[in-house]
Amino acid sequence: MDWVRLLSRLLQAQGLPGGEGEVAGLLLEALKGMGLEARLDEAGNVEALLGEKEPEVVLTGHMDVVPVGDEALWPHPQGAVVEGVVYGRGAVDMKGPLVAMLLALEELKGRPPKGRVRFLATVQEEVGGLGSRHAQGRLSPLAFVLGEPSGRRLMRGHRGRAEVFVDLEGVAEHAALSGPENALYDLAEYLLALKALPPFPGLKLTPTRVDTFPGARNQTPGVVRLYLDVRYEPEADLERLLEALRTLGDASVYIPEEERASGEVRMTIPALWPPYRLPPDHPLLRAALKALGQEEAGLWPFTTDAPYLGTKAPVLGFGPGDPALAHTLKEAIPLAEVEAAAQDYVRLVEALWNAA
Repeated sequence: MDWVRLLSRLLQAQGLPGGEGEVAGLLLEALKGMGLEARLDEAGNVEALLGEKEPEVVLTGHMDVVPVGDEALWPHPQGAVVEGVVYGRGAVDMKGPLVAMLLALEELKGRPPKGRVRFLATVQEEVGGLGSRHAQGRLSPLAFVLGEPSGRRLMRGHRGRAEVFVDLEGVAEHAALSGPENALYDLAEYLLALKALPPFPGLKLTPTRVDTFPGARNQTPGVVRLYLDVRYEPEADLERLLEALRTLGDASVYIPEEERASGEVRMTIPALWPPYRLPPDHPLLRAALKALGQEEAGLWPFTTDAPYLGTKAPVLGFGPGDPALAHTLKEAIPLAEVEAAAQDYVRLVEALWNAA
C-alpha cells in the first residue's frame, strides 16, 4: 500500500459532513487491496474486520472534516508533502490517524491472531456523531481505540459541550417608523445580567454570536438570537444552568436540535456533546499505558465520539498529530508520526487482547 499517496489523496478529497463518499471510496479501495473484506454500512460508515475470534478491539475515527477555508492562506496546497510533512485539512483531524490504523492492520495481518480487530471510519462526527451513534448499536467489543489527535499520548476522555440558544422576541418594523421597543435593547440587558451570573461548578459559559431575524439592516428585529457555548464536566448540573438562564429575562432558552441524514439513516440530534471519562484505574487503561510506556492518561480539550461509543465498551483515546493544529490553516502531520502511531496501535491492540 502506498500509504503516503493514499493520505495525500484523502486530504485532497476533503469530505465535509454529509459528503464523505469520496473519502469512503478511497478507504474501501485500500482495505480491499490489503485483502480484507470491507463494506459500507447503512449510514455510510466504512468497516472491515481482521480475524474471527474474541476478544474484539475496534480501531475507529471519523472521515469528515471542517471546511478548508481560503486555500490561499495555507502554507502549502492540500495533500502536499514537503520535507516529510503532509499538509491539508484533516491531516491530524483525522485522516492521518486513519491511515496509521490501516498500517497497523497490515502489521497485524502478519502476526498470530489473539483476537480480532475491526476498522471503523465514521461519518458526520463534526456535526453530532451520526455515524458512531448508529454503529455502536450493533457492536459489542472489548474496547474502542479512538484515534483523535493526541500527540501519541493516551487519552481517557473530555468534558462536554452544549450550544444554547437564547431567543428574545421583538416587533419587526421599518426602522424609519419604529418605536422605543426594540429586542436589541433587551439583548443588552440580558447580556449584563448574564455577565453578573455567579459561576456554576464544572461549567464554562461563553457568549459567541448574535443573529437577528428577519435580518434586514433597515428593520427592527422580530427575534434576536444569542448563542452561548457551554463546556461542562461530567459532574456539572447543566439543567440547573438552563433554569438560571431563563430567569435573566423574558427569553426562550433551549438546546436546539437538527435533523441529520446519511445513507439510510435519519436522526434528530441535539446540539449537545456529552462528556466522557474513563476511570484512571480502569484495567484496560492501565494495560494500555503499560504497553505504551506512559504513566497516566490525559484529557482531550475538545469533544469526540467517545460518549456514544462508550455506551457499549471502554474508549481509549490515542492518535498521532498535534491537536492544536486541528481546524487551523496550518494543519499538518509528519509522516514519521503516522508510521510511529501505526506501531503504537499494534501494541495497543495486542495489549488489550492480552488483558481480556
